[in-house]
Formats: sequence, C-alpha cells, structure tokens
Amino acid sequence: MARSNVIVNACLPAARVAACIAGYALVVLSVLITYDVIVRKLFDASSIGTDEIGGYIVAIMAAFGFTYALLQHAHTRIDIFYQWLPKRLRLLANLLAMVAMASYACFLAWRAWATLAESIEYKSTSNTSLHTPQWIPQSVWLLGLLLFAIVSVALLIHAVWLMVRGNASQALQFYGPKTLDEEIEEERLDIEDFDQPPSSVQAPGARHD
Repeated sequence: MARSNVIVNACLPAARVAACIAGYALVVLSVLITYDVIVRKLFDASSIGTDEIGGYIVAIMAAFGFTYALLQHAHTRIDIFYQWLPKRLRLLANLLAMVAMASYACFLAWRAWATLAESIEYKSTSNTSLHTPQWIPQSVWLLGLLLFAIVSVALLIHAVWLMVRGNASQALQFYGPKTLDEEIEEERLDIEDFDQPPSSVQAPGARHD
C-alpha cells in the first residue's frame, strides 16, 4: 500500500534539495581527494586544506542527510519481532521510536547551537593553514540539524494526532517500518527505472495506450 502522508509530502521537497546539495558536495570532495592523491604521487606535494574541507563536507552532508533518510524510512529499525506484536504494542513501539528520534534530533540541534555560540563568542578559527572561522561551517551544520529536529518533531506530533483521533491503522502505515512487500516493490521499481532506455521515457502530456 502506498504511503501518502501530507506531512512527509510537505517536508520532502526541502529535504530532497538538501540531500542533492549534500550529494554534489560529496562529489566535490571526491574530486579534491583525487587531485590531492595525484599531486602527491606525481609531484610529492599536497593541496592545502583538503582534510579540513573534507571534514566540513562530511559533517554537513550527514546533518542534511538525516532528514531525507527519516522521510524515506531509511533509518535502521530493529523489527525482528515487530510483525508478530499485537496492534497496540506496535503502536507503542512506533511511538517510542519516534519520541527517541525527535529527542535525539533536538539534542543534536541544541548542542550544535551551543557550539556555534561559543565559536562566535571566542572568534574561533581552525588550527590549520586555512584559519577558517568556525562559525561558517558550523552555521551550515546547524541548519541541517535544525531541519532534522523540526521534521522529527512534526512527524511525532502528526503520529500522536492520528492516534488520538483513532486512526491507528493510518499511524502504523505512515510511521511503522517498511513491510517486506513494500521493500520488494521499491526494489522492483528501481530495477525497472534502471533498465528503462532513455528513448522510452514518456514525454510530458503524452498518452500511454
């Protein structure tokens, strides 16, 4: 069964853009590392700041990737006994998982804000040749963690609202772990998209008989 969640649909565009930016940043990091390896091998030299920039990119990429993974149900869930639990226990398990996720996300955002405030107060810079003002990468990092916290809390509130209104089945469908059938269907669609030749892509507005 398809999951049509209004909260997820509202948050997903921003999370998808952030994930794409993080992905391109990872490509940039790969290019920098490749360049550094080649220069070191051929000319016995190295570029300045690759390790430092790489650390910033990985931290920021992870922060923004948390939200997209959450909306895609990609975070790890230990659900070996989940399918055999009665409905009420499955609801409780999902609620506890969402409370834990939202609490952790808020804690990360809170500590990131404290770290940024300290860096601004003391005008902290990196202890490298770049002397990067730490508030610059930390601000972007904080934005990613704030997005994660906001979306986590919004999903938790929506789940509780569904339960209070008596829509337990919908709450399980939206916020429970993916079923085996859903995972198989996603894999099948991914394979079909991968095998589909570019010429067979249907033009917008064209009819499919």
